[in-house]
Amino acid sequence: MVFSVIAVWLLVAAVPLWIFRWVLYSGLEPRERQIFRRIVKLRHERAVVFALRVFGYLLALAVVVFALVFGLRFFKHGTVGFGTFREMIRSRMYSGMHPLDQALDQYHYHQPLPIAVLTTILVLSIAFTLVAVALRDIVLIKRMKRKLARLER
Repeated sequence: MVFSVIAVWLLVAAVPLWIFRWVLYSGLEPRERQIFRRIVKLRHERAVVFALRVFGYLLALAVVVFALVFGLRFFKHGTVGFGTFREMIRSRMYSGMHPLDQALDQYHYHQPLPIAVLTTILVLSIAFTLVAVALRDIVLIKRMKRKLARLER
């Protein structure tokens, strides 16, 4: 539940960050754009690779937590039963819009627990990547403009 809320807030934060990144990037001259693309290509990893790495870390963490929790459950009760996400997590996040809430119920809360966790990890890694890449580009453009301004003087 907490991770779903974090993912939603990261997605909300990504929109103004990408708009600001686009404004900064569109203000660059063609030569500055070439320099920016070259810096990103040579010094920073691609966003897809970063997203896959974040997804892998979160998936490994979820597997370890599942192994611990369901291993302890097996020792206590003698069974390892996976229920639906709705059976395990009582609190839900609702938007107040009926079609969106129905979609959340159908595609997230009524799914088996491992699939619901996998989709949460996927959305969280995508949202974190969108925010991180936008922030990286904004900082890089500002630093590059400062350095180019010093060189021109």
